[in-house]
Amino acid sequence: MEALIQKLKRLYRRMSVREKLLCLLFLLVMLLIWGNGWMQRTSKWNEMRKLSAVELATQQQWIDRSDFYDEGLAVALDRVDPTPTYSAAQLSGRIDALLRKAGLSSQADIDPVRTREGEIFNDHNLRVRISRISISQLININKLLKQETPYINIQSVRISANRKDPEQLDVRLEINSFDLKDETLQN
Repeated sequence: MEALIQKLKRLYRRMSVREKLLCLLFLLVMLLIWGNGWMQRTSKWNEMRKLSAVELATQQQWIDRSDFYDEGLAVALDRVDPTPTYSAAQLSGRIDALLRKAGLSSQADIDPVRTREGEIFNDHNLRVRISRISISQLININKLLKQETPYINIQSVRISANRKDPEQLDVRLEINSFDLKDETLQN
């Protein structure tokens, strides 16, 4: 190690003033590049540390309030009777039955049910297009669907005049339903 230092000293003494300045400038630039990288890494680490602290605090609040959430879940489950909840196939069948009851089955087009699975319940979404109906028929199907609340809900309704007959309506319904997944919640 000492021999290396002696060689560097001899090399330094043989350099001209111009070479010494260029070497010093090179070392300063390298030091600035290294320092900038180190500062960026330190800054990023500090941001991640702060973000982690916030997330941990939020999670701790959730844990601290777990009794409150459990009580809320118990109250909600007491209000929901699991027997009339609909699976994907049952939802499609129930909507078809309601459309038949309203006399709209020949004018309706039902898309396949899209299901999003959760831990406690499955969320089902269904799109129904009904062509060439009157306002009274729309009101009738709306009443039939409202009777199924909270087990079947209308998420959105798009109404437009029929292009061929402006006195008639084309309706697009987004319908949502759920079914409880865990059998222990149903009993």
